[in-house]
Amino acid sequence: MVNVRSVYPSFSANDIDAARAFYADTLGLRVTPLPEAGGLVLNLDGGTSVFVYAKENHQPATFTVLHLAVDDVDQVVDELTAKGVTFERYEGFDQDEKGIARGFMEGGDGAWFTDPAGNVVGLADGEGMQKLLG
Repeated sequence: MVNVRSVYPSFSANDIDAARAFYADTLGLRVTPLPEAGGLVLNLDGGTSVFVYAKENHQPATFTVLHLAVDDVDQVVDELTAKGVTFERYEGFDQDEKGIARGFMEGGDGAWFTDPAGNVVGLADGEGMQKLLG
């Protein structure tokens, strides 16, 4: 049996400087540069850390690499839209004019955008996200 001490999620980006600027300046996350490791750490509330590493031949994932649980998707969408972030639209989701899927994740709302490397990042609020995260 594998004895797992902790989980350390990660994903790649083709430009670490652009990733740092986006996650720190646009999203307002606490970011720790790790040049010796060729990447950076996103320090999220609740103690979660995510390693973003440089990959020269990076290919963006075709799925959501990171979901951010927020208090109010509408508020965050408005704030990020004002900063120039464009929200994705997906077939199969009934999304409003802002790109928000209402009633997503067991009653909450959801929306998706891409980072500078093309990785999909999601926003979610509501009880469903809290149930998922424990």
